[in-house]
Amino acid sequence: MYLREWTKMPTGQLPLFFIFLLGMASRNNILTAAAGILLVMQVMALERFYSLLENRAIDLGLLFLTLAILVPFATGKITLRHIVLFLCSPAGLITAVGGALAALLNARGVLLLTREPHVIGAIILGALISITFLGGIPVGPVMAAGIASVLLQVFRSFF
Repeated sequence: MYLREWTKMPTGQLPLFFIFLLGMASRNNILTAAAGILLVMQVMALERFYSLLENRAIDLGLLFLTLAILVPFATGKITLRHIVLFLCSPAGLITAVGGALAALLNARGVLLLTREPHVIGAIILGALISITFLGGIPVGPVMAAGIASVLLQVFRSFF
């Protein structure tokens, strides 16, 4: 009886419901909230906003992430002097290179998610496995997609 009820769910609800449950099981609050919000939007027939989310949510999320990262500058906890002194050290140069590589990977991730949105399920699954069994921390699907993009390019060049 329950199986019949599950098959009557509108398209997209079942995967979102499982992602919601996996997010709860792995204690990934952001994933749980995102899947929950989309489920509520479906129940409330707010699908007309999906294209807005699809087109602008990544930019909005990156804006808020950048705001959070820049708050220490606004509060004076980090000054220009701190930055210059740190950049003149080996650790500063290494972290600057790390930041540049991360930004390049994120750009590739956004491109992959835009061109091949079906990869998100596998990215979420991999992140959940890492969180649940390996002590991973969910830093976001964009970086994961960037790493996946590089791995896919290597794989596709050989096969």
